[in-house]
Amino acid sequence: MLMLPNDLTHRPVARDLLLGPLGIGTGTSRWAQTAVQPDDAQLLDGLRRAVESGVELIDTADSHRYGHAERLIGKILKENPGHNVRVSSTVGRVRGSAPHPYAGPRLRHQLEQTLENLYLDELAVYTLESYDFGNGDRYLGPVIEQMRVLRDLGQIRAIGLRGPDGRSSARFIRRFLDLFDQIRPNVVWTQASGLLPLADLGDGEDLGVFTARRGVGLLVASPLANGVLAGRRPRTEGLADDRTDMQTSAITHGLAVLSDRFGSSADALLRVALRFILHQVQNAVVIVGVGDRQQVGRYFDSLGQPLCAKDLTVIEEVFRRIRSTVSPTEDRSLSGEVTSRDGRAAVPVQQGTPLRR
Repeated sequence: MLMLPNDLTHRPVARDLLLGPLGIGTGTSRWAQTAVQPDDAQLLDGLRRAVESGVELIDTADSHRYGHAERLIGKILKENPGHNVRVSSTVGRVRGSAPHPYAGPRLRHQLEQTLENLYLDELAVYTLESYDFGNGDRYLGPVIEQMRVLRDLGQIRAIGLRGPDGRSSARFIRRFLDLFDQIRPNVVWTQASGLLPLADLGDGEDLGVFTARRGVGLLVASPLANGVLAGRRPRTEGLADDRTDMQTSAITHGLAVLSDRFGSSADALLRVALRFILHQVQNAVVIVGVGDRQQVGRYFDSLGQPLCAKDLTVIEEVFRRIRSTVSPTEDRSLSGEVTSRDGRAAVPVQQGTPLRR
């Protein structure tokens, strides 16, 4: 049975929803991409280890292999009657045969399919992933009404909204703040790590401070920066050679500094990465990507003792130096297209294409 360190207590994610601080999710390239099919047996084994160990939240999306990830999770949950696992999922990317992912009863129908896939009667969090609500936001009002009815009926515990991250443009952040005020979500989903800070919303508030002040929970994915903070070589495809060398050098040097202080093992780096983000966002559940059985075990076994104030200062300085060199150049826009930092559209993404979470 999973045993977290005593200082890592349950966190209030929404009303009547207390969860352990570390969950697992299917938002890795092996799950979210459809071109290359992963080894289902390996992923099932990782999920099985997580559930057997007492993991309390699994985060997924209907777009992850178009429901296949949900069905694999459901298989494991069905194997474990009496489990205490909660599941969060999303809606807004997969259109199916409807004219729009949010059109008519599409949202309710997708939730019914998601619950059937998972063998559950209720989702912990149901997140609106896309900001595209049709021309003139024609579907926004009906979607808000449907989400609140589903919450009142007990089919979802909390309404979620995808939030900005440290790469988001001012335009994206303005859109988020507008939608936040209209939807009034219980939970915000975002990405953050030492290499990707929480979004700066202005007026001295980042997303963590903003949600805490509003009494809203956070789900924070990608705390290991797509595996870079677990020892994986950083991805620098598509960059000029000098840019690639500069990014790789900055990350390698920074991680070497951390290794000198905390130890050179992969588990030591995992402790630094996970402990740092858990300290930064104390109203959040942090979601690590599910892997095989051994990898899932390492996430929790590596947490160890808390970081002291001096440790946190050193880590923040190292990450700040890396970020000053490694500055992302692309950002997702309101409707799912890839945009430049100034918010101009660059490469549109087709409806229904699962974005990497």
